[in-house]
Amino acid sequence: MEGLGIDPKILVGDIVTFIVLVVILKKYAYKPFLAVLEARRKKIEEGVAKSEEAEKSLVKIRSLSDEVKLAGEKKAKELILAAESRAQEKAKLILAAADEEKKKVIAAAQLAMEKERLRAKESQQKETMDLAFAVSEKFLSEKITKEQDRKIIEKLAVGLK
Repeated sequence: MEGLGIDPKILVGDIVTFIVLVVILKKYAYKPFLAVLEARRKKIEEGVAKSEEAEKSLVKIRSLSDEVKLAGEKKAKELILAAESRAQEKAKLILAAADEEKKKVIAAAQLAMEKERLRAKESQQKETMDLAFAVSEKFLSEKITKEQDRKIIEKLAVGLK
C-alpha cells in the first residue's frame, strides 16, 4: 500500500474520523432532519385532510343552498298563487258591486220613465179635458135645436159603439 501512496495509519485515522462523523451526524443532524421531514409530512397530510373536509363541507353547503333556493321558489310560487286568488276574489266582489250599481241605475231610470209617462198621460188628459170643455163651451154658446141635439147624441152613440 505504500506503493500506492496510502499510509495505513492515516487510512485508519480517516476511517475512524469518518465513523465518528457519521455517528455524530446521525445523532445530531440526521435525526433532526428526519424529524423536520416527518413534521412537514404530517402538516401536508393535515392540509390534505382539511382540504377534503372543506370540499365535503362545500358540497353540503351547495346542497343546502339548492334546498334553500328550491324552498324559496316554492314559497314564492305559493305567495303568487295566494295573491292571484285574492285578486280574483276582489275582482268578483267589484263585478258584483258594479252589477248591483247597474241594477240600481236601471231601476231608477225605469222609475223616472214611469213618472214621466204618468206626467205625460196627466198632461194629455188635461189637454183633452180642456179641449172637451172648449168644444162644449162652443156648442153651449150656440143655441142648439132639437134636431142638432139629436144628431150630436147619435154621433156620440155611434162613436161609443
